Amino acid sequence: MPITQTEAARLSRRTGLAIDDFSWQSKGIRMLLNDTTTRACVFLLTSSAEPHAEGMCSVYEIRPKGCQTYPYVLNDEDTAILDEGCPHKDKFDPPSQEMTSTLLNLEEQILHERPDE
Repeated sequence: MPITQTEAARLSRRTGLAIDDFSWQSKGIRMLLNDTTTRACVFLLTSSAEPHAEGMCSVYEIRPKGCQTYPYVLNDEDTAILDEGCPHKDKFDPPSQEMTSTLLNLEEQILHERPDE
């Protein structure tokens, strides 16, 4: 899950973790790490690697915008779709045009933060 620098700083302040303890950078984009055992987000409180396992977000009140909008993601045509990898996608309504705008704005913010290459 990509996150903004502002989101990373807020998560660090609120959790007391160093930014590199819960995220990594790829091509200038900061991404949340997954737990090596559960393969889930490091902030998901679960002990299981099963896709339908129970779990609770430990940073729910301050979770990044990408987490708030998931399972809606952008496709190659910049249109919001339901992520095929989400095991619960059948429980969500089709994405709205507003969701597409929200995701495009988030993508623009994340890409704008990237250092010049």
